Amino acid sequence: MTVLLGLLSAVSVGTSDFLGGLASRRANPVVVTATSTLVGFLLAFVAALIAVGELTVADMAWGALGGVALALGLVALYAGYARTRVSIAAPVAGVGAASLPVIVESLSGDDALSPAATAGVLLGLVAIGLVSIARSEQRGTVGSSVLYGLGGAAGIGLLFVCLAHSAEDSGLWPIVAARGSGLVVLVAIMGAKRLTPSMSGGTWPLVIAIAVLVTAGNTMFLTATRVGSTSVAAVLNSLFPAATVFWAWVVFRERLLKVQLLGLGIALVAVALIAAG
Repeated sequence: MTVLLGLLSAVSVGTSDFLGGLASRRANPVVVTATSTLVGFLLAFVAALIAVGELTVADMAWGALGGVALALGLVALYAGYARTRVSIAAPVAGVGAASLPVIVESLSGDDALSPAATAGVLLGLVAIGLVSIARSEQRGTVGSSVLYGLGGAAGIGLLFVCLAHSAEDSGLWPIVAARGSGLVVLVAIMGAKRLTPSMSGGTWPLVIAIAVLVTAGNTMFLTATRVGSTSVAAVLNSLFPAATVFWAWVVFRERLLKVQLLGLGIALVAVALIAAG
């Protein structure tokens, strides 16, 4: 079940990233992110009321911390995409986001993976990096590209860690808290940049779809951590670039690099090993 939920989460998040790119062609990326976060907060709140879950201060605190980390991480990552080399920042963020929960769980001694699952996790990290590689303009230094990527990795990885620390009976309330705190951070950024929350009518369906997919993806990841290994769930979830690349190939007929095809193949092997473990 953990493998299935982790993969579905990756598909949801990767598809939302693709739609986010489409929406950002019509409106400011920060506005798109803030608006989709607001819609996601409302969706998560309604879902949390329907689902069975106990609302506690500790679980809300974990969710809120993860939401702040994610918002700041995305800001760093998007800034890196704009100022440095995407082909370096993206894989660093993907591999780092998957590695952080694995490192935390290994140090805490809460999870002992089988040899097959361990090999699958390691191959998954390699696959994330290969799939994320794309052609980019040669902007910025390698060092700055890595730093921006690490900022994104820290934010996404900390969200994974925080959600995994929430209690099993907390339902979806940690996600509600994450959406709420992330929204506060994004609104503050909009205020600092003096951005107006205006979008064309055609952008709204994309924003709603992004909110639904991200909320669903986070929910499936949270469930995966509760029924199985956080390390496995984090690595599988971080394969989301594969879904983004797939949609770019289907919709825009973008050519896949040989290294990306290699990454997709390695990802399949990694999933098989994790499932066998």
